[in-house]
Amino acid sequence: MEETPVRRSVRLEDIAQEVGVARSEVSRVLNGRLRAGRSVGMEKQERIHQVAQELGYQPNKAAQNLAHGRTDTVGLLLQPGASYELSPHHHEIIGVLTSSLAEQGLHLLLHQWSPETTDSLVRLARARTCDLLVLTDLFCDDPRPALLREMRQPFVIRGSAPEPGMLAVGMDNQAVGRLAVETLMRYGHRQILFHNIGRRFMAGEGRYQGCRAACLEHGLDQTLHYEDQVWGEEGVYTLVRERFSQPNPPTAIFASDEFATIGALRALEELGKRVPEDVSLLTCLNARFMRRVLPHITTILTRQHEIATEVGRTVGRLLNGELLELKQHFLTPVLEERGSCAPPPA
Repeated sequence: MEETPVRRSVRLEDIAQEVGVARSEVSRVLNGRLRAGRSVGMEKQERIHQVAQELGYQPNKAAQNLAHGRTDTVGLLLQPGASYELSPHHHEIIGVLTSSLAEQGLHLLLHQWSPETTDSLVRLARARTCDLLVLTDLFCDDPRPALLREMRQPFVIRGSAPEPGMLAVGMDNQAVGRLAVETLMRYGHRQILFHNIGRRFMAGEGRYQGCRAACLEHGLDQTLHYEDQVWGEEGVYTLVRERFSQPNPPTAIFASDEFATIGALRALEELGKRVPEDVSLLTCLNARFMRRVLPHITTILTRQHEIATEVGRTVGRLLNGELLELKQHFLTPVLEERGSCAPPPA
């Protein structure tokens, strides 16, 4: 086979030789770093731009970033489960954030983080590998914001901020908890199993507060069973089977996420319970994923796609030098009816 010769990249020296000026002057003109009264005149500047275009000069992005102290890379901190498995909504966050940043010439770097150790986060911040970090799934006592502030590492929160004075874009989880209870109440349910993610998470605490407020307002504090000490498909599977072996079993279940929903469906099928004829089932988070599950499950859409898109735009505005108010921005949940909720059986 005939080999195609590799074309050498055009260098600043090539442009300088063609125009008849020093390489340093070419660099200043192309990078917009002219020295008042000391740089080449307008005619030479126009000639430098013309020759650069004719030769097909492409600036070295890495060198430019090094000179300006930028990497054009944004880090996303994730905490995979024990089996290194990410929830479906995490896949949507990664995909959308990658696309949103790419539109602005930015790259996404995934970094695994664990609350048991902060060593990897310290090394990441010290290395200045990323211009900015995106934090997600924050704990109520999360150590990351304070650590990053101390190390002068900029960050944006995807979710709920643990304290004021932080730039965050997320879901109103108190509204999620309230909407879950009131949706099932609207169908006439009072014996409700409300499964929540742990209250150590900002999202979990928010949902608890919304659920609690709705219970007190509507007099469900004695009939709603709240649970946040089990998680995952297997944990919720066992929880549902246990609740149906006790007096006053639930006529409706709110499952905290996609895996919890699958666990609840498994248990109900083995118990011979139909959805929604015998038991109503409601969930939240990734409605796109839940559309693939049969039977179709009514979902409280927490708008992961929109939140991740807005986080990407916010990151771009910050890195472009725009001053933004450091505050929490909340989106409102949306109920997507899919037919898994109905009045309780007579």
